[in-house]
Amino acid sequence: MKKIKNKISFKLFYNDKFVMFFSILVAFISWISVASTTQESSVFTVTGIQINLPELADNMRYFNGEDIKAEVKISGNALVVTNVTKDDIYVTAADVSFINAPGEYTVDLVPRKSGVKTDYSFVSSVSPSSINVFVDRYEEGRVIPITDKVSVNSVAPSRYVSNTLLSRQSVKISGAESVVNSIAEVDAEYTFTDTLSETTVVKVPLVFYDENGKRISSRYITSDVTEVDATVQIFDVKNIQIIPKIINIPEKLDFNNELINVEPSTIELAVPQSSNYTSISTSAIDFSQITKENNTFTVTLEIPSVCKNINSVETAKVSFDLSGMSEKTLNLTSSNFVIKNQGEEQNAVVSNKSLTVKVIGPTEKVNLLSPLSVTAVIDMSDKSTVTEGYVERPVTLEFKDPFTQCWLEGSYTVNVKLSPNKTEASASTSR
Repeated sequence: MKKIKNKISFKLFYNDKFVMFFSILVAFISWISVASTTQESSVFTVTGIQINLPELADNMRYFNGEDIKAEVKISGNALVVTNVTKDDIYVTAADVSFINAPGEYTVDLVPRKSGVKTDYSFVSSVSPSSINVFVDRYEEGRVIPITDKVSVNSVAPSRYVSNTLLSRQSVKISGAESVVNSIAEVDAEYTFTDTLSETTVVKVPLVFYDENGKRISSRYITSDVTEVDATVQIFDVKNIQIIPKIINIPEKLDFNNELINVEPSTIELAVPQSSNYTSISTSAIDFSQITKENNTFTVTLEIPSVCKNINSVETAKVSFDLSGMSEKTLNLTSSNFVIKNQGEEQNAVVSNKSLTVKVIGPTEKVNLLSPLSVTAVIDMSDKSTVTEGYVERPVTLEFKDPFTQCWLEGSYTVNVKLSPNKTEASASTSR
């Protein structure tokens, strides 16, 4: 049985694959034997070693240097040195005791063994042998406003460039204290070289400057944003009609708007491209204040805040052509007074026995006008719950046909005496 096994084993040496494997195994074992017994040292280079700088006093820290990778040559038994990795060595500064204030320093580097593999020696200095480091205290979260420095070289005809809108108004900056505190201005800088015809949005980088206008590197600082969205608004330029706003026009007044003149009648505005503005109003003109002598009013223009006043026109002159109008004084009596919207429990009586008013209207109508042609209306709507005492109430005139083109000039009031409505009170008692 033993004889058969030996025969089979010997035949393996006629197999080429087995012979190759056997040769490699013998060579490896021989190399292990020689390497472990030889007294000669092998040199090996370890690369990609992390630099670990020692802590500093007085709350100072490094703002660079630790991201640099180093390398060093080691010697020793071949089996040992070839198994030493970058994690078995750390590189540090030989001495940092001289660093006592913020600034730039050069520190020498030395290697140290940090792993369990220590049966080797360093045969060269660290590469690099020294590094430049920037040291400072840490400043966190200084908030600085962003200055708009976006410019447009040209726009299309009948277009207007409005102020740029930035997506952020300020930036929060942290990092090396001396660098952060040296920042005097943060600019959003961008120049459009193309002709713009519509509102455009671009991303604009932020640039830092000191008080002398010198650009500051962001190497030792960080910011919560490095760029902002800048919206350059392009408006359409249009001639917009000016329409006077007139209040207190009598409800039944048949006033000819052709008698109104506005100067200027239009204004040039830059309006948002998405808007449909065709007109703007003036501040209010009280119709009751229009007289033969007082028929021209200078009023401010109510320009929408989203529009731009290109020509800086702030006011308009509104005049009423009353050359065909006349004025007349009417003496009204109690027969002309009508109280409306009286409260259910309220008895209202006009105390005035008479009221002298002045009216204005077309000459041919005014010449025929008499007290019988008007009704003096006293509205009690907002005093309907008052049941005792006297109140002063405004008077409006209602003109009967064919005098509806006339109106009351100025404003007038009467005194109204109030007392409980006895009929209502009796009905309430009986119930």
